Amino acid sequence: MSVDMQMSKSIVVVVSEDEMSADLYLGALSEEETYDVDEIIEYMKTNEKVIAGIDRSIIEDMVTNKMYGKMVTVASGQLAVDGKDGYFDFKFDTSPSKTPKLKDDGSVDYRNLNLVQSVCIGDPLAIYIPMEEGKEGYTVRGRVLLPAKCRDLPPLRGKGFAIADDGVTYYATCDGKVELNMGALNVQQFHTISGDVDLSVGNIDFRGDLEIMGSIKEGFTVKATGNITVNKLVEAAYVEAGKDILVRGGILGGGKAVLSAGGNVYAQFIENATINSNNSVQADAIVNCNVNAFSDINIFGKTSTIVGGKLKANRMIKTRKIGSEVGTMTELTVGIEPEAMQTHTRLAKELDELAERLSKVERTIDMLSKKPDKDDNLLMQLIRTKIELSAEVHKAKAIYTEIQHRIEIGKYAEIIAEDKVCPGVIINIDGYTLHVEEEYSEIIFLRKADRILTKKLMND
Repeated sequence: MSVDMQMSKSIVVVVSEDEMSADLYLGALSEEETYDVDEIIEYMKTNEKVIAGIDRSIIEDMVTNKMYGKMVTVASGQLAVDGKDGYFDFKFDTSPSKTPKLKDDGSVDYRNLNLVQSVCIGDPLAIYIPMEEGKEGYTVRGRVLLPAKCRDLPPLRGKGFAIADDGVTYYATCDGKVELNMGALNVQQFHTISGDVDLSVGNIDFRGDLEIMGSIKEGFTVKATGNITVNKLVEAAYVEAGKDILVRGGILGGGKAVLSAGGNVYAQFIENATINSNNSVQADAIVNCNVNAFSDINIFGKTSTIVGGKLKANRMIKTRKIGSEVGTMTELTVGIEPEAMQTHTRLAKELDELAERLSKVERTIDMLSKKPDKDDNLLMQLIRTKIELSAEVHKAKAIYTEIQHRIEIGKYAEIIAEDKVCPGVIINIDGYTLHVEEEYSEIIFLRKADRILTKKLMND
């Protein structure tokens, strides 16, 4: 005989709090009694509102094998499957590292530091992978679970590429340098000098990136608005780049070379040259040079050395050895000098005063312009005054912003010698000076209050 499901107290259905599962409990029956699978399912639907994800085969197994007295999961919900946003699969390194790597022998590998990622006409640059729609889920009580919304990306903007007939493949339409900058994809043409920059080539002034397969010979000028890569040497030449300068073979400046970069300067070694970098300078060794770096001077490698000359950075100078045993004059400067701090304070006050004066002139111009019998000569004079004041504000703000940036990055300025510092070296930090009179080993120089202190370098 079957059990009347309406009257039975032998069935318990427990639905999980998140409604993602339902467990069934069957109480024991006498030998002549049995459960009806259809009635159990109807009971679950009517009494417990379990209407989805029911596995009939499990209930049949419980009834057939008289699985009494224990909870068994007989219904399961389905979680929503989130879709995937559309994305671009770029076929080049969109964030190339600009930090040279140490080789196993302790030397620095500049030859594999590629400032220019070159492509040829027809090369694939990116493939767009469209979004994948998600899939709805449900609970055992039939509540619909919605997947997270996904979206497609707009087409890439930029120049030097086209979209293939498949609508998703982007390919280069010219030979050049590829880069992704602020979401824009650009292939910019660059120029390659197959040999040296000498009398056969002459001086160069190029808009874009420039690669020189040979050397830049003495007396020549090379300028580029982008990166400049020199595969051999720079001699006593003038080199100016809007971005980075990489000299794979090193710089033999002869006391006349000048290199200026809007970004970083990298070289195998630098000797008898003047270097100006709007970011950092990195090399194996610097000998008898004048170096100015906005951020850091990082001389690293197994035998990295700074000997002779004057080096200045806002944040950090780091190398293994500083100075020489014969007392070659070597002066290192980091941090913000007091004069710059005074200028910063003065400019802050001047900007406030200029802003007030400019505001008064603008208000006067506005009132005078509304008068029917206005004095045109006076109005023109005020407009000229406004233009002059605006120019003053722009100039003062540019200087103030640069000093503010220097203050921020030079807040914890330090000089680090991983091996030793020889006597005779001059250390300047934030306008304070220390003349090194004894040899230091594995040391850090930093400023505390009104003096320069040292602390031991803790190597890993």
